[in-house]
Amino acid sequence: MSFRARLLLVMLLLTLGIQLVASWAVLSAVRSAALEQGKRELDVASGVAVALLEGWGQQLLRNVDLLVDDPRFLAAVDDVLVDTSSRLAAAGTLRQQAARMGADTLLLLDEAGHVMASSQPAAGSGVFVDSWRMPLTTDDAGVVSPSILNGLGYQLVQHPLPPGAGAARLALGFRLDESMASALSGLIGSQAHFDVSVSPNDVAAGQDHQGLSRRLPLYQGEQGRIDIVVERSLETLLANYQDVKVSLATIFAVSLGLMLVAVVLIARGVSLPLLRLAGAAKSVGRGEPLDLKRMPRQGEFGLLSSTLLKMQGDLSRREEDMRTRARQDQLTGLGNRQCANEDIEAAIETGRPFTLLRLTINHMRRINDTFGHDFGDRVLSTLAQRLADLPAPKVGAYRLSGDEFLLLLTVARLEPLWLEDTLSGLTRELRLDDSPVSLKVAMGEARFPEHGDEANLLLRRAEIALDRARQLRQAHQCYQRGQDESHLRHLALVRDLQHAAYRSEFSLRYQPQVSALTGRVIGLEALLRWDHPQLGWIPPDEFIELAERSGQIHQLTHWVIDSACAQLASWRDMKLKIRLGINISAMDLQQPGLVKRVEKALDRYGLQGEQLCIELTESALMQSPEMGARKLQALRSMGVELAIDDYGTGYSSLAQLKRMPVQELKIDKSFIMQLIKGSDDDVIVSSTIELAHHLGLQVVAEGVEDQAVADHLAEQGCHVLQGFLIARPMGSEAMTEWLKEKGDVSLRDAANDHHR
Repeated sequence: MSFRARLLLVMLLLTLGIQLVASWAVLSAVRSAALEQGKRELDVASGVAVALLEGWGQQLLRNVDLLVDDPRFLAAVDDVLVDTSSRLAAAGTLRQQAARMGADTLLLLDEAGHVMASSQPAAGSGVFVDSWRMPLTTDDAGVVSPSILNGLGYQLVQHPLPPGAGAARLALGFRLDESMASALSGLIGSQAHFDVSVSPNDVAAGQDHQGLSRRLPLYQGEQGRIDIVVERSLETLLANYQDVKVSLATIFAVSLGLMLVAVVLIARGVSLPLLRLAGAAKSVGRGEPLDLKRMPRQGEFGLLSSTLLKMQGDLSRREEDMRTRARQDQLTGLGNRQCANEDIEAAIETGRPFTLLRLTINHMRRINDTFGHDFGDRVLSTLAQRLADLPAPKVGAYRLSGDEFLLLLTVARLEPLWLEDTLSGLTRELRLDDSPVSLKVAMGEARFPEHGDEANLLLRRAEIALDRARQLRQAHQCYQRGQDESHLRHLALVRDLQHAAYRSEFSLRYQPQVSALTGRVIGLEALLRWDHPQLGWIPPDEFIELAERSGQIHQLTHWVIDSACAQLASWRDMKLKIRLGINISAMDLQQPGLVKRVEKALDRYGLQGEQLCIELTESALMQSPEMGARKLQALRSMGVELAIDDYGTGYSSLAQLKRMPVQELKIDKSFIMQLIKGSDDDVIVSSTIELAHHLGLQVVAEGVEDQAVADHLAEQGCHVLQGFLIARPMGSEAMTEWLKEKGDVSLRDAANDHHR
């Protein structure tokens, strides 16, 4: 549908709507006014009808006053009462007297109100109503009141008769029937009728009537109920309303025709400029330049034209700004991942070799935790500026995410000298707010076309090389073929780690620790194992490192604590009371809920703290010595024993070691497995044992596989031995049998062996 047609349609519909609403409002007002006027007139007519009935009754009462003084009437009454042989004749006489008074019925009543004679026989029987009792009034002057006789309504007048008349009272009245209602209707200008009900509590059902009505009660007593109903039909009430409807319809038709002519003329004058402006707006939407010659230049349409021109300019500038923002990192000003992808794809299209260098800041999380995120952002911005300032062959620097950056270099491979100079320039000390910060970065290198011909593939292989550099704690690694499979394996393991505990894929293996002097069992170490359903047994060093890097190490530690305590409780029930050591990560030591977790597990299984030994690596303790000391002290206050695992592989100092509330020092197996008397390893082991003796620590040697080594360690003063020479790690059932074979085991025996 064209714009002009739509404009015509809209204006016509608008006009039609306004006309209809206005007409409806006028007609509703006229109809409401007519009905209200009808209600008021009906109220007046109802009152007039009741007043007329009362007036006619009073007129009849005055006639009765004259009648009872008439000797001829009294003589006729005596004749009727004396001659009871012919009641039909009596009724005729009474009817004649009633007719003289303009009444329809006449009754003679005794002192009790019983009918002695009546001008009306019972309906269809020919028997006079002489057993009916009528309520008497006490007014000697007479009274007017409606009543019901034989199921028919009457306006009756009761009047006392003179003494000696043979009857006590005279009742004279006229029927409230259709003829009476018709007479009333002519006088009040409304339809009227009477409803008579023989039950005093029921309202007589009237005929269906479409209009207004008023029901007024005339009588309600033991004989029933009489109502007068005054009505007016809708046709009568709304006679003027119909005339107004016809007039409005005529006005509506004429105005609609005039409006149609006006709309056509207006649409012709408006549609053409609007169509041109609509075309211009479409051109703006498509980003096309506007044709100034075809656009209106005067009046309101000219203002719209200039607005469209300004809008086109604003949109162009905004689109350019959005394109820039979409490719730029907001914190550092470097290109973002989208920008990097686009530039890499453009470089691939040239076909010339290039190199991607993906790098990250080591321990960025520690910088944020220590100095705050604002300080960390300034570190990232400083490194980004250094990357941006690098000379050729750098052609692009990007921030991919968090603390990861990327360099695009137009060389086939990196020269060692350039790499060394670049690394030195990027990691030189920062001073922010007079705080010196040393940066350490790891880099992963991938080359085009040697390592791939797609942007995503090259980025992924640069990330694989970067992960390899971080694992080896080296500054640089270049991608090597075959590393994709290892990377995919790690991704699969990280994915499955989160469900391994619920799927019962984890298990604990237990390796005994014995006294170097007596061979008595001192305790056990719990070793975590993972039996992957597809990949089989996963080495602990592999999946624990992945758990730490993916943030799932806390889940593993919680499972180990609960499982170890449950096993200790099971052995306690078997009368096997023994100490069990478990390993936790450096990240667990930084977790706020570690101490509470251990406390709850001990309480749940009813264990003593001395039955549990927590082992931490030397490097874990050195990452945050002050926090580590507080956490270890809290654990020690519960009775939990603490051990430094893999001692000799870290860089702890004696001063730091003295502050730690540990009871045990475990020499790393790398010094024990190939121990030869007089070797460098022997010197390290001997000095470590001597150091532990001076600090009051128990010494445990791991990796003991030879009896000669065991004897030599005992001679040096080592307290506890652990390794394949004693037993290999085994499951809970096998370890239970092994312990039973060794005899009773208790913590007290272990303590005695330690003192010996």
